Amino acid sequence: MRRSQPFNPCVHSGRLVALATTVSASMVLLLAGAVPSLAGTLDTVQKTGKLVLGYRLDARPFSYRDAQGNAAGYSVALCRKVADDLKMELKGAPLTVEFAAVSSEDRFSALQQGKIHVLCDPATETLARRSTVSFSIPVFASGTGVLVRRDAPARLKEVLSGIRASGPTWRASAYQTLEKRTFAVVAGTTGERWTTQRRDELGLNAEVVAVKDYATGLQRLTERQADALFGDRAILLDAAKGGPSAGKVILLDRYFTRETVALGLPRGDEEFRLFVDRSLSRLFRSKDIGPLYEAHFGKPDKSALTFFELIALPE
Repeated sequence: MRRSQPFNPCVHSGRLVALATTVSASMVLLLAGAVPSLAGTLDTVQKTGKLVLGYRLDARPFSYRDAQGNAAGYSVALCRKVADDLKMELKGAPLTVEFAAVSSEDRFSALQQGKIHVLCDPATETLARRSTVSFSIPVFASGTGVLVRRDAPARLKEVLSGIRASGPTWRASAYQTLEKRTFAVVAGTTGERWTTQRRDELGLNAEVVAVKDYATGLQRLTERQADALFGDRAILLDAAKGGPSAGKVILLDRYFTRETVALGLPRGDEEFRLFVDRSLSRLFRSKDIGPLYEAHFGKPDKSALTFFELIALPE
């Protein structure tokens, strides 16, 4: 039988010291590798003299390309404000601001790959998305809404609006109304996820078609290839009021979800996130936010002004 070695405090102490040294060295290496990701964006922007802002072409009034071919919209205006503050932070150092178009499907990967520094887009913060990117403080209170054709069946409008008729047969009748319908959604949005999940939960024999952008969804709706278009309610409202679809579609008076949207940022870069949040908070506390909001959504009501008061972080 093998004899156990007697306890030698010197030997064990030496082993502990060696182990501690190894762990410390490993931690140093890990931390050294983490530094660039934690303070990378501001350093990169300062060294290159270039800030790249990502925006979508089809998310009016948040983010779109105007008639002159320039990036425009509420989220874009917020990003321009952040860029102005960054120029002041650099104290005269040259800074070029560039806009890069992204889609609803590749917008987050563009952030991950460093192709853009800020996503100027109405992005809903979710736990799944937070595993790959970060977000600023909320910039707008939104949610999922639905567009239908103006000449859609009255029963379909009632069911999607949530209008309940009296009687025990209402639920069965509602299911029958939604059966074999086609619902369009924009790929890569929370509207797509919600619509698909809701269809599956209800066990509906209905088709959910993911389209590349809102313009395509509106086209399918007006050409009767879809019975409804689900998406961000503010974007749908803008489409119903203006553009080629105005007069042909109506936005139903219902929120299917309540969400806040924010600017997308690189994950793990707390210094840059702090800078963006400070810039937005100062704007939300100032008198400038009223005219900026009004230019894209109309005069802000009390709830909108209260939203900015609650969201702005104190110094």
